[in-house]
Amino acid sequence: MKKMIKINRRRFIFSSLSGLIFATLPKISFASNPNVVVIGAGAAGLAATGYLLEQGKSVVCIEADNRIGGRVYTDNSIFGVPYDIGAHWIENAQVNPYRKYGLKNKKNFHVYPEGEEKYAFYDGDKTLEDEDEVWKVFDAAEAAIAKTKKDIAPIDVIPNKSSEWYDTAHLIIGPYMLAKDFNHYSCKDVNNAEWGSSGDWHCQEGFGALVAHRWQNIPVQLNTEAQEIKWDGQGVQVKTNKGTISATTCIITVSTGVLSSGKIKFNPKLPEEKYEAFEGISMGVYNHIALQFKKNFFDAKEKDSYLYYKIKSQNAPSPRGFCGFTNVSGTNLSLFDTGGEFSRKLEKEGEKASIDFVLNELRTIFGSKIDKYLIKGHATKWAANPLTLGSYASAEPGKAHLRDVLKQSVDDRLFFAGEATDKDWASVGGAHNSGETAAKEILKII
Repeated sequence: MKKMIKINRRRFIFSSLSGLIFATLPKISFASNPNVVVIGAGAAGLAATGYLLEQGKSVVCIEADNRIGGRVYTDNSIFGVPYDIGAHWIENAQVNPYRKYGLKNKKNFHVYPEGEEKYAFYDGDKTLEDEDEVWKVFDAAEAAIAKTKKDIAPIDVIPNKSSEWYDTAHLIIGPYMLAKDFNHYSCKDVNNAEWGSSGDWHCQEGFGALVAHRWQNIPVQLNTEAQEIKWDGQGVQVKTNKGTISATTCIITVSTGVLSSGKIKFNPKLPEEKYEAFEGISMGVYNHIALQFKKNFFDAKEKDSYLYYKIKSQNAPSPRGFCGFTNVSGTNLSLFDTGGEFSRKLEKEGEKASIDFVLNELRTIFGSKIDKYLIKGHATKWAANPLTLGSYASAEPGKAHLRDVLKQSVDDRLFFAGEATDKDWASVGGAHNSGETAAKEILKII
Protein backbone atom coordinates (compact mmCIF):
# COMPACT_ATOMS: atom_id res chain seq x y z
CA MET A 1 0.00 0.00 0.00
CA LYS A 2 1.41 3.36 -0.97
CA LYS A 3 1.96 5.90 1.76
CA MET A 4 0.37 9.32 1.41
CA ILE A 5 2.84 12.19 1.50
CA LYS A 6 1.80 14.44 4.34
CA ILE A 7 3.18 17.75 3.22
CA ASN A 8 2.05 21.20 4.30
CA ARG A 9 2.70 22.81 0.95
CA ARG A 10 3.58 26.47 1.25
CA ARG A 11 3.09 27.43 -2.37
CA PHE A 12 3.02 31.18 -2.87
CA ILE A 13 4.51 31.56 -6.37
CA PHE A 14 2.61 33.95 -8.44
CA SER A 15 2.86 36.37 -11.35
CA SER A 16 5.38 35.54 -14.05
CA LEU A 17 5.98 39.09 -15.15
CA SER A 18 9.72 39.57 -15.47
CA GLY A 19 9.54 43.32 -15.73
CA LEU A 20 7.15 46.23 -15.74
CA ILE A 21 7.83 49.62 -17.27
CA PHE A 22 5.63 52.41 -16.06
CA ALA A 23 4.63 54.80 -18.81
CA THR A 24 4.45 58.51 -18.15
CA LEU A 25 0.98 58.95 -16.72
CA PRO A 26 -0.98 62.06 -15.84
CA LYS A 27 -1.41 62.90 -12.20
CA ILE A 28 -4.74 61.85 -10.75
CA SER A 29 -6.68 63.18 -7.82
CA PHE A 30 -7.06 60.98 -4.76
CA ALA A 31 -9.74 61.04 -2.09
CA SER A 32 -9.12 64.01 0.17
CA ASN A 33 -7.26 62.90 3.30
CA PRO A 34 -8.58 59.32 3.60
CA ASN A 35 -8.36 57.49 6.89
CA VAL A 36 -6.07 54.89 5.37
CA VAL A 37 -3.89 54.41 2.31
CA VAL A 38 -3.20 50.76 1.48
CA ILE A 39 -0.11 49.97 -0.59
CA GLY A 40 -0.57 46.83 -2.64
CA ALA A 41 -3.70 45.08 -3.94
CA GLY A 42 -2.67 41.49 -3.32
CA ALA A 43 -4.61 39.27 -0.92
CA ALA A 44 -3.50 41.28 2.13
CA GLY A 45 -4.20 44.72 0.69
CA LEU A 46 -7.58 43.70 -0.71
CA ALA A 47 -8.68 42.13 2.57
CA ALA A 48 -7.59 45.21 4.53
CA THR A 49 -9.32 47.58 2.12
CA GLY A 50 -12.51 45.53 2.09
CA TYR A 51 -12.67 45.29 5.86
CA LEU A 52 -12.12 49.02 6.39
CA LEU A 53 -14.71 49.95 3.79
CA GLU A 54 -17.23 47.69 5.53
CA GLN A 55 -16.56 49.66 8.70
CA GLY A 56 -17.33 52.91 6.95
CA LYS A 57 -13.77 54.20 6.74
CA SER A 58 -12.36 56.10 3.76
CA VAL A 59 -9.60 54.13 2.05
CA VAL A 60 -7.37 54.55 -0.99
CA CYS A 61 -5.77 51.32 -2.20
CA ILE A 62 -2.96 51.63 -4.73
CA GLU A 63 -1.35 48.90 -6.83
CA ALA A 64 1.77 49.17 -8.99
CA ASP A 65 0.59 46.42 -11.34
CA ASN A 66 -2.17 46.73 -13.95
CA ARG A 67 -4.38 44.20 -12.14
CA ILE A 68 -5.36 43.13 -8.64
CA GLY A 69 -4.34 39.89 -6.96
CA GLY A 70 -0.60 40.32 -6.58
CA ARG A 71 0.99 36.91 -6.22
CA VAL A 72 -2.24 35.02 -6.86
CA TYR A 73 -3.27 35.31 -10.50
CA THR A 74 -4.92 33.06 -13.10
CA ASP A 75 -4.04 33.40 -16.78
CA ASN A 76 -6.26 31.90 -19.49
CA SER A 77 -4.46 33.26 -22.55
CA ILE A 78 -1.22 31.27 -22.49
CA PHE A 79 -2.67 27.76 -22.68
CA GLY A 80 -6.37 28.42 -23.29
CA VAL A 81 -7.19 26.85 -19.90
CA PRO A 82 -6.93 28.26 -16.37
CA TYR A 83 -3.26 28.51 -15.40
CA ASP A 84 -2.43 29.68 -11.92
CA ILE A 85 0.76 31.54 -12.62
CA GLY A 86 0.71 32.29 -8.94
CA ALA A 87 -0.78 30.42 -5.98
CA HIS A 88 -2.75 27.31 -6.86
CA TRP A 89 -3.38 25.33 -3.67
CA ILE A 90 -6.19 26.53 -1.37
CA GLU A 91 -4.34 25.56 1.78
CA ASN A 92 -5.75 24.77 5.22
CA ALA A 93 -9.06 24.75 3.42
CA GLN A 94 -11.48 24.35 6.33
CA VAL A 95 -10.65 27.85 7.57
CA ASN A 96 -9.53 29.37 4.28
CA PRO A 97 -11.90 32.25 3.37
CA TYR A 98 -11.57 31.53 -0.35
CA ARG A 99 -12.81 27.96 -0.06
CA LYS A 100 -15.87 29.33 1.69
CA TYR A 101 -16.33 31.98 -0.98
CA GLY A 102 -16.03 29.41 -3.75
CA LEU A 103 -18.66 27.19 -2.16
CA LYS A 104 -21.03 30.16 -1.95
CA ASN A 105 -20.49 30.97 -5.63
CA LYS A 106 -21.08 27.58 -7.25
CA LYS A 107 -22.43 29.17 -10.43
CA ASN A 108 -19.03 30.69 -11.12
CA PHE A 109 -16.57 28.34 -9.42
CA HIS A 110 -16.02 24.67 -8.76
CA VAL A 111 -13.89 24.21 -5.66
CA TYR A 112 -13.13 20.67 -4.54
CA PRO A 113 -10.95 18.82 -2.04
CA GLU A 114 -7.72 17.21 -3.11
CA GLY A 115 -8.42 14.14 -1.00
CA GLU A 116 -5.79 11.47 -0.50
CA GLU A 117 -2.70 12.41 -2.41
CA LYS A 118 -2.20 10.56 -5.70
CA TYR A 119 1.43 10.25 -6.65
CA ALA A 120 4.13 8.19 -8.32
CA PHE A 121 7.84 7.91 -7.52
CA TYR A 122 10.32 7.15 -10.29
CA ASP A 123 13.84 5.82 -10.27
CA GLY A 124 15.03 6.49 -13.79
CA ASP A 125 12.42 5.07 -16.17
CA LYS A 126 10.99 2.69 -13.55
CA THR A 127 8.15 3.25 -11.15
CA LEU A 128 9.52 2.75 -7.67
CA GLU A 129 7.98 -0.33 -6.07
CA ASP A 130 9.80 -0.37 -2.73
CA GLU A 131 9.56 3.07 -1.14
CA ASP A 132 11.04 2.17 2.26
CA GLU A 133 14.32 3.99 1.66
CA VAL A 134 12.55 7.11 0.40
CA TRP A 135 10.37 7.29 3.49
CA LYS A 136 13.26 6.56 5.80
CA VAL A 137 15.09 9.61 4.50
CA PHE A 138 11.98 11.79 4.21
CA ASP A 139 10.55 11.00 7.65
CA ALA A 140 13.92 11.35 9.39
CA ALA A 141 14.47 14.77 7.81
CA GLU A 142 11.03 16.04 8.83
CA ALA A 143 11.49 14.67 12.35
CA ALA A 144 14.91 16.29 12.71
CA ILE A 145 13.50 19.69 11.76
CA ALA A 146 10.42 19.30 13.94
CA LYS A 147 12.34 18.53 17.13
CA THR A 148 14.91 21.29 16.63
CA LYS A 149 14.21 24.23 18.89
CA LYS A 150 17.26 26.23 17.86
CA ASP A 151 17.23 28.97 15.26
CA ILE A 152 19.51 27.03 12.91
CA ALA A 153 19.40 25.73 9.36
CA PRO A 154 18.01 22.25 8.58
CA ILE A 155 21.30 21.33 6.91
CA ASP A 156 22.83 21.31 10.42
CA VAL A 157 20.46 18.59 11.72
CA ILE A 158 19.27 16.53 8.74
CA PRO A 159 20.56 12.92 8.73
CA ASN A 160 21.03 10.43 5.89
CA LYS A 161 23.02 12.74 3.65
CA SER A 162 24.68 9.76 2.00
CA SER A 163 21.38 8.23 0.87
CA GLU A 164 20.66 8.13 -2.85
CA TRP A 165 17.25 9.66 -2.01
CA TYR A 166 18.63 12.55 0.05
CA ASP A 167 18.40 15.11 -2.76
CA THR A 168 14.81 14.12 -3.48
CA ALA A 169 13.83 14.54 0.18
CA HIS A 170 15.74 17.84 0.27
CA LEU A 171 13.84 19.10 -2.77
CA ILE A 172 10.39 18.15 -1.41
CA ILE A 173 10.88 19.42 2.14
CA GLY A 174 12.96 22.48 1.23
CA PRO A 175 12.56 24.18 -2.17
CA TYR A 176 9.15 22.62 -2.98
CA MET A 177 7.57 23.64 0.32
CA LEU A 178 9.53 26.71 1.38
CA ALA A 179 11.20 28.01 -1.81
CA LYS A 180 14.55 27.67 -0.05
CA ASP A 181 17.30 25.10 0.37
CA PHE A 182 18.24 23.40 3.64
CA ASN A 183 20.99 25.95 4.34
CA HIS A 184 18.78 28.97 3.77
CA TYR A 185 15.91 28.87 6.28
CA SER A 186 15.35 28.45 10.00
CA CYS A 187 14.06 25.33 11.77
CA LYS A 188 12.66 27.50 14.54
CA ASP A 189 10.79 29.68 12.06
CA VAL A 190 9.13 26.60 10.55
CA ASN A 191 8.22 25.19 13.94
CA ASN A 192 6.74 28.52 15.04
CA ALA A 193 4.39 28.60 12.04
CA GLU A 194 0.70 27.81 12.49
CA TRP A 195 -0.26 26.32 9.16
CA GLY A 196 -3.22 24.23 10.25
CA SER A 197 -3.89 20.59 9.51
CA SER A 198 -6.90 20.62 7.19
CA GLY A 199 -6.30 19.51 3.63
CA ASP A 200 -5.78 21.40 0.40
CA TRP A 201 -8.53 22.22 -2.09
CA HIS A 202 -8.43 23.28 -5.74
CA CYS A 203 -10.45 25.68 -7.86
CA GLN A 204 -11.12 24.44 -11.37
CA GLU A 205 -11.33 27.98 -12.71
CA GLY A 206 -8.09 28.97 -10.96
CA PHE A 207 -7.31 30.25 -7.48
CA GLY A 208 -6.35 33.64 -8.89
CA ALA A 209 -9.70 33.92 -10.66
CA LEU A 210 -11.46 33.12 -7.39
CA VAL A 211 -9.57 35.84 -5.49
CA ALA A 212 -10.13 38.41 -8.26
CA HIS A 213 -13.87 37.66 -8.28
CA ARG A 214 -14.10 38.03 -4.51
CA TRP A 215 -12.68 41.56 -4.68
CA GLN A 216 -13.98 42.69 -8.07
CA ASN A 217 -15.91 45.62 -6.59
CA ILE A 218 -13.10 46.95 -4.40
CA PRO A 219 -11.84 50.31 -5.73
CA VAL A 220 -8.14 50.13 -6.54
CA GLN A 221 -5.88 52.68 -8.22
CA LEU A 222 -3.90 50.50 -10.64
CA ASN A 223 -0.54 51.34 -12.23
CA THR A 224 0.19 53.46 -9.16
CA GLU A 225 3.64 52.89 -7.71
CA ALA A 226 4.50 53.95 -4.18
CA GLN A 227 7.87 55.71 -4.20
CA GLU A 228 8.23 57.39 -0.81
CA ILE A 229 6.38 57.35 2.49
CA LYS A 230 6.76 60.48 4.61
CA TRP A 231 5.73 60.20 8.25
CA ASP A 232 7.66 63.04 9.89
CA GLY A 233 4.60 65.18 10.54
CA GLN A 234 1.02 64.30 11.34
CA GLY A 235 -0.38 61.37 9.41
CA VAL A 236 1.44 60.04 6.35
CA GLN A 237 2.09 61.21 2.81
CA VAL A 238 2.63 58.57 0.14
CA LYS A 239 4.39 59.87 -2.94
CA THR A 240 3.47 57.91 -6.08
CA ASN A 241 4.10 58.20 -9.81
CA LYS A 242 0.64 59.77 -10.06
CA GLY A 243 0.75 62.22 -7.20
CA THR A 244 0.88 62.31 -3.41
CA ILE A 245 -1.75 60.81 -1.09
CA SER A 246 -2.18 62.24 2.40
CA ALA A 247 -3.82 59.97 4.95
CA THR A 248 -4.06 59.35 8.67
CA THR A 249 -2.49 55.90 8.50
CA CYS A 250 -0.88 53.55 6.00
CA ILE A 251 -0.93 49.77 5.52
CA ILE A 252 2.09 48.45 3.64
CA THR A 253 1.57 45.02 2.08
CA VAL A 254 4.43 44.74 -0.42
CA SER A 255 6.86 41.82 -0.16
CA THR A 256 9.92 41.81 2.06
CA GLY A 257 11.91 41.62 -1.16
CA VAL A 258 10.60 45.00 -2.25
CA LEU A 259 10.99 46.47 1.24
CA SER A 260 14.59 45.32 1.56
CA SER A 261 15.45 46.62 -1.91
CA GLY A 262 14.78 50.23 -0.92
CA LYS A 263 12.36 50.73 -3.81
CA ILE A 264 10.07 52.49 -1.34
CA LYS A 265 11.84 55.22 0.63
CA PHE A 266 10.83 56.03 4.20
CA ASN A 267 11.26 59.60 5.40
CA PRO A 268 12.44 59.64 8.13
CA LYS A 269 14.04 56.22 8.10
CA LEU A 270 12.37 53.44 10.03
CA PRO A 271 13.90 52.01 13.20
CA GLU A 272 16.95 49.96 12.26
CA GLU A 273 15.39 46.69 13.43
CA LYS A 274 12.71 47.02 10.75
CA TYR A 275 15.33 47.00 8.01
CA GLU A 276 16.93 43.99 9.69
CA ALA A 277 13.55 42.27 9.52
CA PHE A 278 13.13 43.06 5.82
CA GLU A 279 16.50 41.42 5.19
CA GLY A 280 16.17 38.55 7.65
CA ILE A 281 12.71 37.42 6.56
CA SER A 282 13.93 37.04 3.02
CA MET A 283 12.24 35.96 -0.20
CA GLY A 284 12.78 32.47 -1.55
CA VAL A 285 12.42 31.52 -5.20
CA TYR A 286 9.83 29.05 -6.51
CA ASN A 287 8.90 28.84 -10.17
CA HIS A 288 6.33 26.96 -12.21
CA ILE A 289 7.57 25.40 -15.41
CA ALA A 290 4.23 24.57 -17.03
CA LEU A 291 3.82 22.13 -19.90
CA GLN A 292 0.67 21.42 -21.86
CA PHE A 293 0.26 18.01 -23.47
CA LYS A 294 -2.25 16.60 -25.96
CA LYS A 295 -3.14 13.79 -23.57
CA ASN A 296 -2.47 12.70 -20.01
CA PHE A 297 0.15 10.00 -20.56
CA PHE A 298 1.46 9.99 -16.99
CA ASP A 299 1.21 6.77 -15.01
CA ALA A 300 -1.07 8.43 -12.48
CA LYS A 301 -4.10 8.84 -14.76
CA GLU A 302 -6.20 10.87 -12.36
CA LYS A 303 -6.29 14.65 -12.35
CA ASP A 304 -4.24 16.53 -9.77
CA SER A 305 -1.55 13.88 -9.31
CA TYR A 306 2.02 14.29 -8.08
CA LEU A 307 5.25 13.15 -9.70
CA TYR A 308 8.48 12.67 -7.75
CA TYR A 309 11.72 11.11 -8.93
CA LYS A 310 15.25 10.37 -7.86
CA ILE A 311 17.27 13.58 -8.08
CA LYS A 312 20.87 12.93 -9.05
CA SER A 313 22.64 16.18 -8.21
CA GLN A 314 24.87 14.45 -5.64
CA ASN A 315 24.21 16.40 -2.46
CA ALA A 316 24.19 19.74 -4.19
CA PRO A 317 23.47 22.71 -1.87
CA SER A 318 20.38 23.26 -4.05
CA PRO A 319 18.89 20.11 -5.64
CA ARG A 320 18.79 20.16 -9.43
CA GLY A 321 15.29 18.85 -10.02
CA PHE A 322 11.57 19.50 -9.84
CA CYS A 323 8.39 18.15 -8.31
CA GLY A 324 5.50 17.60 -10.70
CA PHE A 325 1.77 18.24 -10.42
CA THR A 326 0.13 16.61 -13.42
CA ASN A 327 -3.17 17.04 -15.26
CA VAL A 328 -4.27 20.08 -13.28
CA SER A 329 -8.07 19.91 -12.83
CA GLY A 330 -8.16 17.51 -15.79
CA THR A 331 -6.86 20.06 -18.31
CA ASN A 332 -3.71 18.18 -19.47
CA LEU A 333 -1.70 21.12 -18.13
CA SER A 334 1.06 20.07 -15.74
CA LEU A 335 3.28 22.10 -13.39
CA PHE A 336 6.89 21.12 -12.81
CA ASP A 337 8.09 23.29 -9.97
CA THR A 338 11.64 24.25 -9.09
CA GLY A 339 12.75 26.09 -5.99
CA GLY A 340 15.67 27.46 -4.05
CA GLU A 341 18.92 28.69 -5.52
CA PHE A 342 18.77 26.20 -8.38
CA SER A 343 15.47 27.77 -9.42
CA ARG A 344 17.03 31.23 -9.24
CA LYS A 345 19.93 30.10 -11.43
CA LEU A 346 17.66 28.35 -13.93
CA GLU A 347 15.44 31.41 -14.19
CA LYS A 348 18.46 33.53 -15.10
CA GLU A 349 19.28 31.15 -17.92
CA GLY A 350 15.92 31.97 -19.52
CA GLU A 351 12.56 30.42 -20.22
CA LYS A 352 13.83 28.12 -22.94
CA ALA A 353 16.51 26.72 -20.65
CA SER A 354 13.92 26.13 -17.93
CA ILE A 355 11.59 24.26 -20.27
CA ASP A 356 14.44 22.27 -21.81
CA PHE A 357 15.64 21.22 -18.36
CA VAL A 358 12.22 19.80 -17.45
CA LEU A 359 11.78 18.09 -20.81
CA ASN A 360 15.18 16.42 -20.54
CA GLU A 361 14.37 15.13 -17.06
CA LEU A 362 10.99 13.84 -18.24
CA ARG A 363 12.62 12.06 -21.18
CA THR A 364 14.67 9.99 -18.75
CA ILE A 365 11.41 8.78 -17.22
CA PHE A 366 8.98 8.55 -20.14
CA GLY A 367 11.21 8.52 -23.19
CA SER A 368 10.75 10.55 -26.36
CA LYS A 369 6.96 10.27 -26.44
CA ILE A 370 6.73 13.48 -24.44
CA ASP A 371 7.90 15.36 -27.56
CA LYS A 372 5.08 13.87 -29.61
CA TYR A 373 2.45 14.98 -27.12
CA LEU A 374 3.89 18.37 -26.11
CA ILE A 375 1.89 21.43 -27.17
CA LYS A 376 3.71 24.30 -25.47
CA GLY A 377 5.42 25.45 -22.28
CA HIS A 378 5.83 28.46 -20.03
CA ALA A 379 8.12 29.34 -17.12
CA THR A 380 7.51 31.90 -14.39
CA LYS A 381 10.20 34.38 -13.34
CA TRP A 382 9.69 35.29 -9.73
CA ALA A 383 13.19 36.29 -8.74
CA ALA A 384 13.24 38.93 -11.48
CA ASN A 385 9.72 40.23 -10.91
CA PRO A 386 10.27 43.84 -9.71
CA LEU A 387 6.97 43.86 -7.83
CA THR A 388 7.95 40.95 -5.59
CA LEU A 389 11.66 40.11 -6.06
CA GLY A 390 10.96 36.55 -5.06
CA SER A 391 8.10 34.18 -4.35
CA TYR A 392 7.42 34.14 -0.60
CA ALA A 393 9.34 34.78 2.59
CA SER A 394 10.90 32.76 5.37
CA ALA A 395 13.45 33.53 8.06
CA GLU A 396 17.12 33.03 7.40
CA PRO A 397 18.92 30.90 10.03
CA GLY A 398 19.31 32.96 13.19
CA LYS A 399 16.59 35.43 12.15
CA ALA A 400 13.34 33.79 13.32
CA HIS A 401 12.82 36.42 16.02
CA LEU A 402 12.46 39.07 13.32
CA ARG A 403 8.98 37.80 12.37
CA ASP A 404 7.56 39.74 15.32
CA VAL A 405 9.59 42.82 14.42
CA LEU A 406 8.37 42.68 10.82
CA LYS A 407 4.68 42.90 11.71
CA GLN A 408 5.00 45.59 14.40
CA SER A 409 3.45 48.95 13.54
CA VAL A 410 5.49 52.15 13.71
CA ASP A 411 4.20 55.20 15.60
CA ASP A 412 0.56 54.08 15.16
CA ARG A 413 0.80 55.29 11.57
CA LEU A 414 2.64 52.67 9.56
CA PHE A 415 1.18 49.17 9.63
CA PHE A 416 2.63 46.11 7.91
CA ALA A 417 0.71 43.21 6.40
CA GLY A 418 1.29 40.45 3.85
CA GLU A 419 1.97 36.73 4.01
CA ALA A 420 5.31 37.22 5.75
CA THR A 421 3.65 38.90 8.75
CA ASP A 422 1.11 36.17 9.53
CA LYS A 423 1.44 33.01 11.60
CA ASP A 424 0.14 31.16 8.51
CA TRP A 425 2.95 32.58 6.41
CA ALA A 426 3.62 31.65 2.80
CA SER A 427 -0.07 31.28 2.01
CA VAL A 428 -2.86 33.32 0.47
CA GLY A 429 -5.04 32.64 3.49
CA GLY A 430 -2.31 34.02 5.75
CA ALA A 431 -1.97 37.13 3.60
CA HIS A 432 -5.73 37.67 3.81
CA ASN A 433 -5.69 37.27 7.59
CA SER A 434 -2.80 39.70 7.96
CA GLY A 435 -4.69 42.36 6.04
CA GLU A 436 -7.73 42.04 8.28
CA THR A 437 -5.50 42.07 11.38
CA ALA A 438 -3.85 45.33 10.31
CA ALA A 439 -7.25 46.87 9.57
CA LYS A 440 -8.56 45.93 13.01
CA GLU A 441 -5.50 47.48 14.66
CA ILE A 442 -6.10 50.71 12.78
CA LEU A 443 -9.76 50.80 13.84
CA LYS A 444 -8.61 51.04 17.44
CA ILE A 445 -6.91 54.38 16.83
CA ILE A 446 -8.97 56.21 14.19
